[in-house]
Amino acid sequence: MTFEKRVHIHVVAGVLLGLLGCGDGGEAGPVGAADPMTKGAAGETGQQQLPSASDEASGPFTPAPSGAAAVTMPDMAATEPPAGAAGMEMPMELPGMDMPGMDMPGMNMPGMNMPGMNMPGMNMPGMGDPNAPAPAVGPMDGDPNAPMVSIEGVPCGSPRVGFTSSPPTVKITDRDVVVAYPCAHEGAQVTFFLFLHGTLGDAQKVPFTMNAFPIHNFVDSHNVIVVVPKAIGNQWNNNDGDDTQDLDKPHLYDVVDWVYDTFGEKFDIRSMWASGGSWGAAYLNFSFACDPRFEERLRGVRMVVGTGCPRCSNRLSCIVAEQELEEGGGMPLSDPEKEMKSSSNIDAFAGPHGCDGKMKMPDLGPVRHWTWPNCDPGWVHSYYLGPGNHADPWNDPTSMMHMVDEIKSIE
Repeated sequence: MTFEKRVHIHVVAGVLLGLLGCGDGGEAGPVGAADPMTKGAAGETGQQQLPSASDEASGPFTPAPSGAAAVTMPDMAATEPPAGAAGMEMPMELPGMDMPGMDMPGMNMPGMNMPGMNMPGMNMPGMGDPNAPAPAVGPMDGDPNAPMVSIEGVPCGSPRVGFTSSPPTVKITDRDVVVAYPCAHEGAQVTFFLFLHGTLGDAQKVPFTMNAFPIHNFVDSHNVIVVVPKAIGNQWNNNDGDDTQDLDKPHLYDVVDWVYDTFGEKFDIRSMWASGGSWGAAYLNFSFACDPRFEERLRGVRMVVGTGCPRCSNRLSCIVAEQELEEGGGMPLSDPEKEMKSSSNIDAFAGPHGCDGKMKMPDLGPVRHWTWPNCDPGWVHSYYLGPGNHADPWNDPTSMMHMVDEIKSIE
């Protein structure tokens, strides 16, 4: 960091702390920034290309986190001062105190709401993405007189998820399981979201899965518990050295029980969703989603580039997400083809849940969207068609927000 940047941050932090009556602000902490290293170039869809399982042989790589642009500081040393200006230029935008990207670890002031004081980079505990939505407030925060929910070894809030490091984990049946949960008081209403990864090598099961649909950025704003377990092999119940039994299913039983045992008496878990991509969606369909063990807990599924809604979706909400270039064999689909694809097998389950017929909705960024509106309370059915190929991420912020809102809508 250049001297000018340190002075700039020092001055701005000092002004801020002075306004709060905290005296000299001292030197601010390091500026948080996304990893600028990426693998490959963006595809024709304009989305970040994420790796397939075969990419592991190509060696280490660090794509930038999905869902948010990297935050950078301007290079003050390379900035020419205006003509006639004497000495060192230290730009300060005092009106509104808008300082995006300013990351001051440890400076956590819950409840502080000063009009015009917009600091997206000021992190709550555990918050990873400086552009993540603001934390939930009011009733969603639980009982303000109750303790904040915490578990040993895993800080609350949105974790940082990179391709060279793993977010905090807990041990469940001798496997590392990623857990993220909101910074909220006991009694807060939350959604439990379980990922089932696709065909991936061990090193990419967590980072690929979480960056392909970065719902962890909504942990605080939408009160979501995000849990990411890993199969023994590169696929659930496959390539694990035993063709006679499902070695992964007992682990998944333990993971779900652990979440309810750990958080069930602290948070009010309003619904459980399972999301599977590719092989993960297939495993949801033929095994996990319809297992009687989950019948009382599992409320919805998100099926990504998979096989449509599970056969037991008479008791499940179902969101299907597919990619246009994959469905079209590398070619864009015609409008009639998109309409046909969008029906998937959702019609058979939406009608009995009181939903109206399929309706085309406005596009969500590059993603096309159909829904079955006006379902009975507690149900949602939707279809999303992304512009890309099989392994492309679902990280467009507009469609991401809409999908997360739909997931929350059944509660």
